[in-house]
Amino acid sequence: MHKSTEISAEAVPSKQEFLSRELRLFDRYEMQGILVKALEKTEHHRHLAEKVMTCHKKFRKRVCDQNHSWARAQNSCSCRMCPHCSHRRAGVLGRRTQALVIGKTGLRYVVLAERNCKNLKAGIVSLYKAWTSLRRSVCWKGKVKGSIAVLEVTYNKKRRTWHPHLNVLIEGEYFPFAELNLAWKKATEGKGRTTHINQANAGTIKELLKYTLKVAERDESGELQLILDEPEPIDEFLAAVYGVRLVRSHGSFHGLKLDDEEAPDEEECPDCGSKCIVDGGAVQHSQLSFDFDKEVWRVTSAPTKADRALHLVRHSSPSRYSTSPESIAKAVEARQQRTRYERAVSELFAREAA
Repeated sequence: MHKSTEISAEAVPSKQEFLSRELRLFDRYEMQGILVKALEKTEHHRHLAEKVMTCHKKFRKRVCDQNHSWARAQNSCSCRMCPHCSHRRAGVLGRRTQALVIGKTGLRYVVLAERNCKNLKAGIVSLYKAWTSLRRSVCWKGKVKGSIAVLEVTYNKKRRTWHPHLNVLIEGEYFPFAELNLAWKKATEGKGRTTHINQANAGTIKELLKYTLKVAERDESGELQLILDEPEPIDEFLAAVYGVRLVRSHGSFHGLKLDDEEAPDEEECPDCGSKCIVDGGAVQHSQLSFDFDKEVWRVTSAPTKADRALHLVRHSSPSRYSTSPESIAKAVEARQQRTRYERAVSELFAREAA
């Protein structure tokens, strides 16, 4: 029998992952460029290419009443596939969810899915219909006080099929796997293929609110490749999720705010948490550097003519990284060139060996 697990403030997922924080930031900008090229080839969503291209490229200074300063992107494209906007939405919803679940007990993580489908829109409609049926069932109402359901979509490139599924955080009594599995199959009219349930742990919130679609992954050579790298799947995905609420809350989690992720009252100082914030105007890229600990852009004083040489020397020091947008763009381009060079050398050796 599962024991109740309480999520506390100390149980926040660690920021340390397989990739370093620097590379994750570079990856977002690299994926942005790849996505722009892919959108330009689509039939129905090529108009988004320009919006995605300019996303998170212009910034404005923000200052709180405690005189802490940082920079915030003034142009978010809000595209469901944009790595910058997905990262921002996941962060906002993650903070809201963490604040809501602190101190709660009896939390469990559930994955609910149906068979893979050829038509993504029809698959999402069928999945949510089954989810509504499950929530109205007697066994669910008797054991679950509340839930947060997040839609996630994956794509099988070889079979050209979609796999929409729900990542669900529930609060309530112990729910036996066999009973839940039977209830889900009944709700899906036999189409329910997999059910997973376990106790909530430190990584639950992160797993729950990760990107609804993994935009890209690295191939064997280490180069980033779009998972949806063909125009038709991109068009189908963006059309299927347009206007769809990807995060839904019920019962004891009904207080979770799911809209207005960019509302002014949502912003708070990354240093002291103050919400008394004023706009400091537009800032140049030369005034920006990235704070990896707080995951925000910082504003530095623009160099004058007198100390411009010192400014360049400071950023050219081998012991420090320059994290301005220009430096990130150069780093991304250097990584791509290195990957292409290594691939060419490997192919050359393979041909000579043959």
